[in-house]
Amino acid sequence: MSIPETTTHSETSNGSSQRVDELMQSMRRDLDQGILPARAFFDQDLHELELERIFARCWSFVGLESEIPAPGDYMLRYIGEDQFIIARDEDGVIRVLFNKCLHRGAPVCRAEKGNTSHFRCQYHSWLYKNTGEWSGAPFRRRAYKNLDSKDWGLMAAPHVDSVHGLIFAALDADAPTLDEYLGEMRWYLDAIFGLSDQGMISIGEPQRWRVPVNWKSSAENAMADAYHVPSLHRSGEEVGVFPDIEAGGAGGSSFHIYFDQGHGMITNRGFLPPPWDKAGFPPEVSEGLEPSTLTPQQLEYTMNYSATTFLIFPNLEMIRVPATAHPGAAPTVFTYLRMVQPDGPNAIVNWNWTLGWKTASDEFNNEAYISGLAMHGPAGIFDQDDAVVWEGAPRAGKSAFARKNNMKFNYQLGLDGMSDYGVDPEWTLPGIATTSALGEAPQRAFYKRWLREISTP
Repeated sequence: MSIPETTTHSETSNGSSQRVDELMQSMRRDLDQGILPARAFFDQDLHELELERIFARCWSFVGLESEIPAPGDYMLRYIGEDQFIIARDEDGVIRVLFNKCLHRGAPVCRAEKGNTSHFRCQYHSWLYKNTGEWSGAPFRRRAYKNLDSKDWGLMAAPHVDSVHGLIFAALDADAPTLDEYLGEMRWYLDAIFGLSDQGMISIGEPQRWRVPVNWKSSAENAMADAYHVPSLHRSGEEVGVFPDIEAGGAGGSSFHIYFDQGHGMITNRGFLPPPWDKAGFPPEVSEGLEPSTLTPQQLEYTMNYSATTFLIFPNLEMIRVPATAHPGAAPTVFTYLRMVQPDGPNAIVNWNWTLGWKTASDEFNNEAYISGLAMHGPAGIFDQDDAVVWEGAPRAGKSAFARKNNMKFNYQLGLDGMSDYGVDPEWTLPGIATTSALGEAPQRAFYKRWLREISTP
């Protein structure tokens, strides 16, 4: 898919608009050569375009159905930098409601989660049902005699859908269906989350913390960056929480599967010693999964491969790797979902859900929870590593010296025979598979999708 040449927009002043258009034209020329300007990681005008043209247009993950199981349950979540109420109404329908009163814009809900049939604005007590419908106001018969209540309900996401209990919303009325948006990545979601007919559960509340980095650094890392693992995360092996760090990196058994839509994943051929099987779980867990809805090809994938990480464009990540709950203990495979919430061009809020299998023992799920915290929780050893180095991109993008000299980042790994990396001609399953993880083709595909979106008014 080509990147549109028309980039005229009214979101910024004329000077800023011209500068951003020139920046995008430069990126359009450079991306095929594997080059990206540092400025892309710290530019307020570019960030505003991301909010409008990516987060307000693409499908976004907002939470788990299991978090709001009963009618009246709700929780507060974000799409881009906007806060929404994710509510299950009295009929069980899930709504995604913009948390702003239509009278003066104050939030109508301030509790992180709860159960209610109505939301009331604190300012003037305008009242809304959990469907979003306008329900009343003080002195209604005298103050709003002719008000048409149908016109004043809470603004809502026009599209809400879910897959395997994961709730997604799209704010664009013209958005494709969720299945169309996911494309062939849906095949892998079925294989990853459909291993058990009973599905997965969230263990505890989602963890949340703020990090001074640009959201794209996290997204591209989860999508495809196995190259950094043996160097940046070497301490994980040294302290005994990650077995054989080399095997988990680009030089081990890993390879990429990616798509032109900007989705992608790191897949491994199995790197745990016996008795763990290639699906990534010990026999007492994998034997209890018994999926009945997977196709023979999906079953073949689960028996021979395991997803290490994935990215659903723009900002839903999964991490499924082994770690030890305690140094010296046997490794336990944990599954993390992460939603990366942008908070300006140089900050994010991480939202982490630890997932466990309903068919697995409490002991296994608890060990997985502790292992995940040790690796990728708010104080996790790997997440601390990542935050330190990801902070470099927005700092470089902000630098006056870097801007004056048009500093650019190298995304050429795997281009033109530069490394032992290429498209796997024997891959018959969905997506573009590579021969190793020693390349950056998925990152280049991610930024091409990103550039298509922000270039399209």
